[in-house]
Amino acid sequence: MTGQAGRRLPGAIRVLPLVALATVAILAANVLIGGDEGGIFPAAVGNRPPDVPGGPPAVVPAAPGVANSPPPAGALVPVNPTDLAGWRALAAESIDSATLNDGSVTLPYGANVFAARIFDGGSWPAYAFYEAGGGGFSNQFYVASSIKLLAALGALSYVQSLGFTGEAVVDGGYTVHDIYDAAIRYSSNSDYSWLVRIAGIEWLNREFLPNEGFIATSIQEAYGGEGEQVAYSPPMTLTEGDRSLDVDERFGYDDYGCGGANCTDLFDLADAVRRVVLDAEIPANERFSIAPSDIAGLDDALLGAPSWLEPGVREALGPEARIFSKPGWVGGLDCVDAALVVDPPTGRRYLIALSVPDYGDECGVLGTMAYDVITALAPHDDGPALRTDGVVVPVVHGKQVLAR
Repeated sequence: MTGQAGRRLPGAIRVLPLVALATVAILAANVLIGGDEGGIFPAAVGNRPPDVPGGPPAVVPAAPGVANSPPPAGALVPVNPTDLAGWRALAAESIDSATLNDGSVTLPYGANVFAARIFDGGSWPAYAFYEAGGGGFSNQFYVASSIKLLAALGALSYVQSLGFTGEAVVDGGYTVHDIYDAAIRYSSNSDYSWLVRIAGIEWLNREFLPNEGFIATSIQEAYGGEGEQVAYSPPMTLTEGDRSLDVDERFGYDDYGCGGANCTDLFDLADAVRRVVLDAEIPANERFSIAPSDIAGLDDALLGAPSWLEPGVREALGPEARIFSKPGWVGGLDCVDAALVVDPPTGRRYLIALSVPDYGDECGVLGTMAYDVITALAPHDDGPALRTDGVVVPVVHGKQVLAR
C-alpha cells in the first residue's frame, strides 16, 4: 500500500449540547400529537486475485433509465429535498456522543466509532446517529482500501455522464463492472487506480466528491506498487453495445488537500455504503447517477467482500446477518471498515464504521468493537430519528410512526 502523510492526533470527542437534545425531544413529541412536520434544523479486473491486500451543489444529469430518475407523478417527495453537503451537518448536530462512550464499547487508543440505527416505516428511512472515541467526523486515520467504493462510484458516475454504464468495455479489454468488482470484492489495488483514472482525478475531486456531499474526502493517491499513478488519465475508448466513444487524455494537479494523500472520515465512508445499499428506499435526489444494474453490482461486491467486522457481527446476530462492507488496512498503521449490517430475523439495520490503529492483531479488535456496538444499540428501538430532508420522526418499537 502506498504510504500516506504522517499520522495526525486523534480527533476530539463531540458532545451533543443539551439544548439540541431538548429540541429533538420536543419536536418528536410535536410529531406524535400531529404537529408541524418541520425538521429540527433549517432547510438547509475481472475476478482476479488482489494485487496487495489491503450555493447548492450541482447534480450531474442522469441519462434515461438510471437510478435517480424523477419520481412518478403523484409520488411523495421529501419536505425539503436532501442537501447532500448539508446532510452531514444535520447528522453531526443530532449525533449521540454519550451512549457508546459509556464503557460498553471497546475503545483502544486512537479508535474512531460512527454508527446509526436505520428505521423504516415511513416513506424514507430515518436514522439515529451515535459516535465514540474520535467520532465520525475525524480524518485522523489512514483510509487504505476503505476508499475504493467512492472511487468506483466516481468512475461509474463519470461514464454515466457520457451515456455509458458499467457494462462499457474500456480499450477493448475489461468492462468497468469487471474493474469495480475486483477493486471492491477483492480489494485489487491496480483496479482501484484504474477507477480513479477512468473518472479523472480532477473531475473526481473538483466535481463528483463535493457535488455528492463527500466534502471530507480527497482521492489522489495511487495504490498498486511502483510505477502506478492516478494523476494522468491516458486516452481511452469506451464501447457498449453498438456505441463507442474516444475520451481524451486528462491531467490533474498534484495535491487536492491532505498533503497529497487519500483522506476521508467515517461519515463519508458510511454514507457511500448507505446510499448504495438503500438506493431503492431513499429519495431520488440522494441516489447516485448510475444505472440500476450497477447499484446491484456494487451491492453484490460489498456483500461478497471480506469484512473485519464479520466475527463480531456473527457473534451478535448469528449466521443469517448480511454485511455490506468495504474494509481497509495499512499494516502497522490503521484498520478501517464501513458497513451496513442487516439482521433478517429482527429487521434491525445498522450503519457501522470503525477505525483503529493496527496493534498487530490482524484487525481483530474491529470485530470486538462491532459486537459491542450492535449489542449496545439493539435495545434502542424507541425515540426520535432524523430523515435526510431534516424532518425528525418518532420511532416506536423500531418503526417510524405518524410519518409520511
